[in-house]
Amino acid sequence: MSEGKVEALLSLGGGRRSLVGRDRIALLEAVGTHGSITKAAQAVGLSYKAAWDALDAVNNLMPRPAVLGRTGGRKGGGATLTEDGQALIVAFRLLEDKLSLAAGMLTTGDIGGLTDPFTLLWSLGMKTSARNAYRCRVEEIRQGTVSTEVVLALTDSTPLTAVVTRESVEDLGLEPGREVMALIKASFVILAAGETCPNVSARNRIKGTVVSREDGPVSTEITLNVGGGRSLTAVITRDGADELALAPGQPAWALIKASHVILLVD
Repeated sequence: MSEGKVEALLSLGGGRRSLVGRDRIALLEAVGTHGSITKAAQAVGLSYKAAWDALDAVNNLMPRPAVLGRTGGRKGGGATLTEDGQALIVAFRLLEDKLSLAAGMLTTGDIGGLTDPFTLLWSLGMKTSARNAYRCRVEEIRQGTVSTEVVLALTDSTPLTAVVTRESVEDLGLEPGREVMALIKASFVILAAGETCPNVSARNRIKGTVVSREDGPVSTEITLNVGGGRSLTAVITRDGADELALAPGQPAWALIKASHVILLVD
């Protein structure tokens, strides 16, 4: 390895786990080469499910999707890199190979037409115990007497609302246009089957299509495609999943209380 490479940075975070995401970059490169998640997984030594989950995580943490066209869900299908995905690889490899040169280029944002490559690198390095983590833009702030509603753009057509205290708005520096991370535990997501939105009190009612179902002895993990290259995962009881007849291809609604959406800023 040459002196220009920065292994310490790429494994920053302690222990033996890389927080920057070298493994995910390698997977993105393999997708670009093979145009298939199955072949990309084989190329980097991952199971198909592990590769599919990793790409889901990348898309959810990016401002815009890095990979599109995963039409086969966890059973297969083609995949293509977006311009953001290609630019992310370029930014990461430049930083890895020639840090001094890359620093100047990243500062000017002159990589693949992106204005803020650092944002993409930070997103890939984000690790959290919450199953659902999204980088979103603040669209609107609605001040209340005690609490405040923060409306985010989950996708171009789907809002996501969080409720925080007025003090939190000030402490986090929240304002329209600011990017934040929104975290939602999978166990906080309630599911409803069908095309029609249920009449419930939950502030967030997000329509999606079931793309995968993983049954355990007691619980079931359901993942929905909610558009914009993003997915949302819920963990419910297996009996509940059976009663709702949830299966890949079926329409469903994810119901989330605004108080269950946690906001982070970098």
